Amino acid sequence: MKKPEISSTIHKTRAIVHNALFSSISLILALFGNITIFPIFPFLKLDFSEFPVYLATLIYGIPSGLSVLFTVSLIRMLLFSTSGIIGFIIRSSSVIIILFLGLSLRFKNKILKFFIITIGLCINITVKLLLNYYFWINFFAISREFLSSALFKIILPYNFIKLSLCIILAIYFKKYIKNKLKGSYEI
Repeated sequence: MKKPEISSTIHKTRAIVHNALFSSISLILALFGNITIFPIFPFLKLDFSEFPVYLATLIYGIPSGLSVLFTVSLIRMLLFSTSGIIGFIIRSSSVIIILFLGLSLRFKNKILKFFIITIGLCINITVKLLLNYYFWINFFAISREFLSSALFKIILPYNFIKLSLCIILAIYFKKYIKNKLKGSYEI
């Protein structure tokens, strides 16, 4: 009877430690892994900081993904974000991807998983576009005309590329990282 409690405690402790590791990697990627892909919008930097968030979701489930997302978003907002609470809100919209990634874990069929993740990606991009449009006009004084012309030419492809790459990387490395994390604590 004690053995399951110890095993459960060890699993929870590992998950917490690994979430801290994923959060640290995400912060490092946010600080040093930025690539400007659209020079007209130098603040739209392609970074892979959401990759560890999605990896945590795929390995430990939705609660871990949410924990890593909100930890990283809060630290970024407080310590090195130029957009403050607005950046926190926009980054927090990744909850949508986390929920759909978590939902996809319940199914074995790869086509169904792909469909679920694609729906989540589309919904998340739509929400991010709406948030960006609202905040950039109302808080960053970007004209409606300019933003409307750039929305589908620049901002949509940026969000699609960034989110898709992070999701693909997380799916691709999930098995490898999970095996490495599992083997790192032999008891």
